[in-house]
Amino acid sequence: MSTQDPLARYGRPLAAVLIAVALSLPIAALIGASLPFEYTGRALAYMGLVLYVIVGAFVVFRLAAEGEQSLAPARLVKWTVSLWFWPLLRLLRR
Repeated sequence: MSTQDPLARYGRPLAAVLIAVALSLPIAALIGASLPFEYTGRALAYMGLVLYVIVGAFVVFRLAAEGEQSLAPARLVKWTVSLWFWPLLRLLRR
């Protein structure tokens, strides 16, 4: 494969971040459902958590895409946890 092809270079990190987002959506749903609000409040909390995870996916992808080499289960767990703690990663990066 050509090293100029972005899909060849970023295929594994992109797959890892997409799988991490897919794993984070049920977690966000569980957190949103456990909040002591009416339905509208829980739905808004879920939407906020999903937005938080999507922004985290973008930030973590930008920070870690160059170094990602594999799609091992331990790495996917690390990506998923990173999506939830991305502000800390962003602060540590500076």
